[in-house]
Amino acid sequence: FDPRTSIEVIKQDILESNSSILIVVDVVYPKISEMLSETQIKTTVVVSPFDSLPFMLKWGARLKGRKAKHSASTVEWNHFIKKAQLYANPVPDEFEAGQLAVVCHTGGSTGTPKGVMLSNESCNALIYQLLYTNYGFKRNKTFLNILPPFIALGLINATHLALCAGIQSILIPSFEPEDIPKLIMKHTPNIFMGGPIHFNMMLNDPNMKKENLCYLELCCAGGDKMPKETQMKIQEFLAEHHSKAKLWIGYGATETSAGTACMNNHCFRYESVGVPYLHNIFEVFDPDTNERVHGYGNVGELRVSSPTLMLGYYGSKAVETSHVIHTDDDGRRWYCTGDLGHIDEDGLIYIDGRIKRIITRRGFKIYPLYVEELILQHPAVKQCAVVGVPDEIELNIPVANIVLQANCQDRKNEVITYVDHVIKEHLPEYALMAGYNFLEELPLTPIGKLDFRALEKLGIINAENKRMQDRFELK
Repeated sequence: FDPRTSIEVIKQDILESNSSILIVVDVVYPKISEMLSETQIKTTVVVSPFDSLPFMLKWGARLKGRKAKHSASTVEWNHFIKKAQLYANPVPDEFEAGQLAVVCHTGGSTGTPKGVMLSNESCNALIYQLLYTNYGFKRNKTFLNILPPFIALGLINATHLALCAGIQSILIPSFEPEDIPKLIMKHTPNIFMGGPIHFNMMLNDPNMKKENLCYLELCCAGGDKMPKETQMKIQEFLAEHHSKAKLWIGYGATETSAGTACMNNHCFRYESVGVPYLHNIFEVFDPDTNERVHGYGNVGELRVSSPTLMLGYYGSKAVETSHVIHTDDDGRRWYCTGDLGHIDEDGLIYIDGRIKRIITRRGFKIYPLYVEELILQHPAVKQCAVVGVPDEIELNIPVANIVLQANCQDRKNEVITYVDHVIKEHLPEYALMAGYNFLEELPLTPIGKLDFRALEKLGIINAENKRMQDRFELK
């Protein structure tokens, strides 16, 4: 489980898993200790990162109180391993097809997180795809691993990949996005993966602007949409600082063991997410009729068939598996991504929005991603996210949540005027924003994705920026 989630969510995860043994990092134990008596857990094994330190550093940390305390009823990891050596019958090592290997939870950016059951085959299939496509994951390279291991991306694309490829993994157990520049300069990694926010931190850090990045050989971003302008700036930044890496954009989901497609140096085109990995097939479907959309460039729901597909959702969410996994007449399993996208004549994939993010206003459909791209063209706008807020009359109304550039706080009215004008110029009138929220930062989920649910609940927080109904007529 994600240790940053609420006690109640952690308790429900434990109850649903029906586990009798819990292995937990020592700093998290105090947070959950009182709740464990309400679960079926019989043994709690506490792991401390300080146990792997050299002797003097270990005891220095203990004396400073940096090692979290836990109750006498728990078992420390070292003692647990020693006890295990007393058992004569080891765990059988025979391979069992379709066996559950790990349960990873979805990000929860547009809904309730679900437990995704991944098999040994699905996890390892992704590793073969990455290693045999010449992406540059070579032995003895160094990889700055900031991706949390309790999500599929961090567990498989990072930790498992590094171990299988013989790559030195520099595991960072805790960090803030603003720490990324100093971590890169400290460890000088060959490989770095992150989200758009992490690369933006690199771009804007004053110390980073003096750094020679010749050691960076592979950079990959995923998780959220990155505007073309931002990607181009980061690419220019890498080149100016002597890195030969191109910023690749990847695409995937927890339901597909994290990755399904990515750019490479031979398939590099701004705004795309590259081409499918080996043995992956992408097709475009009409989400309303459930029929294939033929022709390059036509938008529909992206569906992918891959050896990395999940077994299904876990526990109470198992019934939802059939909503996203479709088996065709030939027996091929397809994951329905919920993303709108298209494929160009060269086979590159593009993401055009999220089906769940489509705003239906009086029966008219508004596509937030396109509106966001228009808003981001204003030089005073740093970030924006358009969401639908429930409305008794119109079903949903579009609200723009905007973060302004530094020293641009006095340009709010200018931005509102600009957005109203550009929407009227490029879109139907029903796409006009019903309100504007100017925020210091956009809310993120625990894994660093935009939290659209939080923005939907936010509504319109400033009445002065609300567009009154009589300002326009929906036609």
